[in-house]
Amino acid sequence: FFSVSLPFRPPAGAAGATMVLSELIYEFVLNKQFTSQKNRQREVTPELYDYYGKPEDTVDADDWFVSMHPKDTVLELINGDKLHAYIFEQPEKTDNWAFVVHGYTSCPRSQSDQAMYFYKNMGYNVIMPCMRSYDKDEHTYCTMGDKDRYIVTEWVNYIVGKYPDCKIVLLGVSMGAATVMLATGEDLPDNVKCAVEDCGYSTVWDEFKAEIKEVAHVPHFPFLYTANIVSVLRGNLDFRKVRPIDAVAKSKTPTLFIHGELDKFVPYEMLDQVYGACSAEKEKLSVPDAAHSESNERHPEIYYPALQRFVSKYMA
Repeated sequence: FFSVSLPFRPPAGAAGATMVLSELIYEFVLNKQFTSQKNRQREVTPELYDYYGKPEDTVDADDWFVSMHPKDTVLELINGDKLHAYIFEQPEKTDNWAFVVHGYTSCPRSQSDQAMYFYKNMGYNVIMPCMRSYDKDEHTYCTMGDKDRYIVTEWVNYIVGKYPDCKIVLLGVSMGAATVMLATGEDLPDNVKCAVEDCGYSTVWDEFKAEIKEVAHVPHFPFLYTANIVSVLRGNLDFRKVRPIDAVAKSKTPTLFIHGELDKFVPYEMLDQVYGACSAEKEKLSVPDAAHSESNERHPEIYYPALQRFVSKYMA
């Protein structure tokens, strides 16, 4: 089931077994083979376009995404990396742009609900970038927002370069929310007016610590520690150093923090942690009866009016 190539020769005995299991945990949690299962089942074929009709006639978000005839837009960087995104521009010119950033084990299409709202209800152009190792991205390992923040900033610079008068809102869900928070800690152009993070984690270490028992069914010590060693040796992320909570502490981007009160995948208490740390103008929305990434589905009558009020305040 697993195809693993160790970057080192493990010692014999219990220590060796621990390192092998940690390698398996690393592969299962971060390898595209396991984290991108949804993407393989969500290919948009030409036959689907006719089936779903026109974008203005659809009310289901997934149908809307398909009906928009999504085309892969590629941005090639100097280092040879290729970034992928789906871009939906309004038929009539507008300077308003919404970046919609997907989460862990997901893909851009999974955030069609938020994208459709921005496009149809608010009249914004929408860009939906692929995070590292997801959908069209060619990398093998997920970085939980670490390198993904630079995917967002590269696309921001691309849109600003193409449309100098643009105004941008960044929205992310789960890992996408962590990515957006990390991006706000970077030196963003003034075109980025605000951000929305929906159920993002405070740090990768604390997120993995909270989930390793549920996902891998092993204690966080020693396996989280040794899995982190594997990740560092592989040249991927250091779990301890990816800290959205530190990024928002130096952010200048007004941010709306959203979290479902029944969220156990990204513990609900992380809402107050990142909200309290944020140094920019901020608001928070606690959504009852909502588990992880369910806030917009459980209570759209709360979620979307709050989203629109906040975003419109800064994009006006």
